[in-house]
Amino acid sequence: MTRITFQNPRIVAAIAALGLGSVMYDNTAITTAIPSIQNSLMTETSALQWILSVMSITTGTVLPFAGAFGDRYGALKAFRVGLFIFGLGALCASQSPTFAWLLAARIVQGIGVAFMLPNGGAILSANVEPNYRNRAVGLWISFSSIGLLIGPLAGGYLTQNYGWHSVLWGHPIISFFGLALTFFLKEGEKLLNLNTLDIRGIFSISGATLLFSAGVIDAGRSQPHLLLDLILIISGIALYLIFYRIECGVQNPLIEISWFRSKKVRGVLIACFIYNATIPAATFLVSLLAQKSKGFSPLLGGGVILAMCILMPFGARKVGQVKNSDELRRLMLWAIMGLIINYLLISAFSRASIPIFFLTLFGAGLFAGVLFAGDTIAIMDSLEPEKTASGLAALSMVRQIAAVIGIAFFGTLAEVATKISGSSSQGHILGIGASGLVTIVAWFTLRSALSPVRSD
Repeated sequence: MTRITFQNPRIVAAIAALGLGSVMYDNTAITTAIPSIQNSLMTETSALQWILSVMSITTGTVLPFAGAFGDRYGALKAFRVGLFIFGLGALCASQSPTFAWLLAARIVQGIGVAFMLPNGGAILSANVEPNYRNRAVGLWISFSSIGLLIGPLAGGYLTQNYGWHSVLWGHPIISFFGLALTFFLKEGEKLLNLNTLDIRGIFSISGATLLFSAGVIDAGRSQPHLLLDLILIISGIALYLIFYRIECGVQNPLIEISWFRSKKVRGVLIACFIYNATIPAATFLVSLLAQKSKGFSPLLGGGVILAMCILMPFGARKVGQVKNSDELRRLMLWAIMGLIINYLLISAFSRASIPIFFLTLFGAGLFAGVLFAGDTIAIMDSLEPEKTASGLAALSMVRQIAAVIGIAFFGTLAEVATKISGSSSQGHILGIGASGLVTIVAWFTLRSALSPVRSD
């Protein structure tokens, strides 16, 4: 069988989806297992945020290197590196005897994710005809979403019957199977004359995210170190400002300032940051609400996460049918508004009967699928083909940093509300509702960014 057979968008998207799909499986399975991890390793609720955040911070730090690696040596080769490292990290995590060991293994996984995310999208461009690219992106997100569907139930079942370590057993198998399939694809163009990496920019924004998140997360602990937390938060903000100054002054910035002169790119990145902060935060809090406050078993808790993800493939495939930028704008605005209403409904009916509570969850995945596929296409349409990997790396970096800050902020908000009200359930409900209200800002930002009126 020749490689040309695999120019079919479905086949290429399916192979690429083994990378993103593994990450989605990991996110939902681990989120489902978090209450059990807390009981097993005896950690505070605030510390649990690091299980998700440490991988995201690592991914955000390594993403620029991974994007440049893909540009220079080939996106397909970089994608293979990511699959291998991610599987190795998951194997180590599955043997974790302590919380520190688990966090170290999650760092290794984060390195693998950094290589998979931007380069998985780039291999679509190399193996699919341009006329079918939007369809391939939609299929890629749709196929990857299978990981979201399997993760909650598999995570809940395995956690309930074999312990939380078993949730990570399948990661290496999926990763190495995907690694083998990549040899049926062809490599894209390589850029031999690449600019030097913006090392100062990389470490300033990563350090800023780490310090800011550490301060916010610690502030939500039962015994916070308020002075230290304030210093960490201020230091993080200062480093963000330093990052901006660095990007304005260097010849080859990590995030090109010219991108922000484009209303479309600037607005899409800002809106992407907002809803990528609220989506994982709300999912994290719903998982805790279900298992810690409502007393659901891990398997039923997995059903909760599944309900929030099951319609994501349909949302992504809907984006694949979009024919022009005006349709994309309307669809994404509809999805953001739906997400806002959905989170408010979850908060309002969180104390209702189980069937009614479950009914409020289904819209989240549909709207998230539209947004994840939609912003990918919006960014790809705004960049030169030879900068696809680096551009998607920047988009992925925004997503990862947003997820860390979102989980830290809304998780801490829920912890503070719990202390004030004396009810963890009330704290979780407030955090979920707040994530919906904050998402309103993304709607206004994206409406302006994707306006049909040209102002660039």
